[in-house]
Amino acid sequence: MRRPRYAEAYMRKNTYYKRISLIKKILSHIILIIVGIYSIFPIYYVVLTSLSSVNSIAETSLSDLLPKFFSLSNYYLILFKYPFFTWLGNTLIFCTASTAIGIAFAIIAGIGMARFNIPGKKAILYMMLILTMFPFVVMVIPLYFMFATLHLIDTYQGLILAYTGGALIYSSWLIMNYVNSLPKDYEEAAQLDGLTQSQALFRILVPMSRPVIIFAVLVAFMGPYTDYALAGQFITTPSMYTLAIGLYYTSTGTVVMNYNVYAAFSVLMGLPLFILFFVFQKYLVSGFSLATYK
Repeated sequence: MRRPRYAEAYMRKNTYYKRISLIKKILSHIILIIVGIYSIFPIYYVVLTSLSSVNSIAETSLSDLLPKFFSLSNYYLILFKYPFFTWLGNTLIFCTASTAIGIAFAIIAGIGMARFNIPGKKAILYMMLILTMFPFVVMVIPLYFMFATLHLIDTYQGLILAYTGGALIYSSWLIMNYVNSLPKDYEEAAQLDGLTQSQALFRILVPMSRPVIIFAVLVAFMGPYTDYALAGQFITTPSMYTLAIGLYYTSTGTVVMNYNVYAAFSVLMGLPLFILFFVFQKYLVSGFSLATYK
């Protein structure tokens, strides 16, 4: 029995769309592979350089997938000949203190602006929005003169306060936008159960805002961890150097730059951030989408 024409047309159309879908899937996978290789190769080459000696890196070309001679001497030099752990400790002090203070105030500010009618709220929001448009490095010179007047240059307190201000603005904006997207029903139900308004806000909204708070913590931590512009101006005492200053020091400490040592330092410095990305990747992915919410 011959099939009706509409059935044959439907089958041809269905086959056509299946082919188009397969072609799109293949092309998308090819593009993802190319982008992945393009993104991973610089990291791989830095690791490759860090495991090579000075002589072998001179003989290694981009076509070589592995160095001709492996060497851990660069890592030994960084860990035992440079004050790497002192720089790491200073960096963690600046990052942890500024993140803890900044996020604590950001939670209060973000929830307060989202749920209360504060006088001048619109002006504050516009000011915050304008400040987020400028790169933090633009603030270095004004902050330097202000903190120099307060005698806070080359102190732990001064740099922590500067980093706290940078974390506070962006984190408050993120948390406020996220809280605005949450319904007020949960808070009202908590108040009916006997909680005060402030108790309902912080016992209900803070746990519900966990994804954006974790994202804000990660962003606030990574900023000071990788910063050189502000730390390089505020800190002059070698015992207070951060990892970013130490990285600059290793690249300028000799007449001829040792790229192997520089690469090894970069790997060691980037390892904690890689661990953070790996552990909290789901919060980072969701956080980037939350950052675009208006």
